[in-house]
Amino acid sequence: MIKIGDVRIKGKTVLAPMCAVSTLPYRILCKRHGAALVFSEMIDADVEQYGKYRFKKEFNTAEIERPVVAQIFGSNPKKIAESAEVMADMNADIVDINMGCPSIKLSRNNAGAILLKDQKLIADIISSAASTTSVPVTAKIRLGIDSSKDTVKIAKIIERAGASAITVHGRTMRAKYAGKADWDMIRKVKDAVGIPVIGNGDVFCAQDAKDMLDQTGCDLVMIGRGAIGNPFIFKQCEEYIKSGKIIPDPVAKEKYDAYRTLCDLMDIYKLIKPQLKDYKVNACWFTKGVSGGREARHEIGTCKTKEEVDAVFSRLCE
Repeated sequence: MIKIGDVRIKGKTVLAPMCAVSTLPYRILCKRHGAALVFSEMIDADVEQYGKYRFKKEFNTAEIERPVVAQIFGSNPKKIAESAEVMADMNADIVDINMGCPSIKLSRNNAGAILLKDQKLIADIISSAASTTSVPVTAKIRLGIDSSKDTVKIAKIIERAGASAITVHGRTMRAKYAGKADWDMIRKVKDAVGIPVIGNGDVFCAQDAKDMLDQTGCDLVMIGRGAIGNPFIFKQCEEYIKSGKIIPDPVAKEKYDAYRTLCDLMDIYKLIKPQLKDYKVNACWFTKGVSGGREARHEIGTCKTKEEVDAVFSRLCE
């Protein structure tokens, strides 16, 4: 069992923070399918501009999904520390600082992966949040802006500043999601720091998760794109890591049932009423890999109600 600060993590797999994916309903669904830890979508740390209401709209949690990580982004150490404590007050078990998103929009605001160019600011952000926040503070980074020459140095800075864990995505900011993730650099970070390391990048199946653990020595495996519309990957990975048993990929009926469960969760855990597009997007994600899925996705795009979306998906199970 891994501990991040005083938070116990029972398992090896982690749902990555992904915009429009890592919502409360989807986090709960992934938890039910075996995820050991889940991250929220990234949340703007500018408290003065948005206030606590905006935080509540973007981050709400439920006991069933805990432990949960609230991920925040920004570049002002004081504001990040303030927003981290707000997240703790809202029952986040861990607060993560985003230093890995390659988005141009974030870069223009000196947030996300662009922070990797300023090692002093990185230290100030982590130390400010860790010294004032009542829950463990972590950071998610990439290898660098366009090279990995300072990755280990930055990881050590983050550790010394008071972080309780670090997530390393094995690509640079410039690479975005192109090419192959550099797992060797994840191992170098693991060898260099004493805090838990979460490996991230190119985990799309149970074998990938096991290989990452074996090759990098990381403590936990974060799954991003491989988990979109595929909460089943967590149980598959956890079982294979534990016993070597291969759980077959889900059939159409299993995917449909999971989609229906997600829809129910969307209706239960809502601060803002789900829109038709939310049902359409999720249905399209879940139909990937299903026979007839491509045609169904085209039809889903023309649906006028969530009931029509459901009917299209359900026909794939016949």
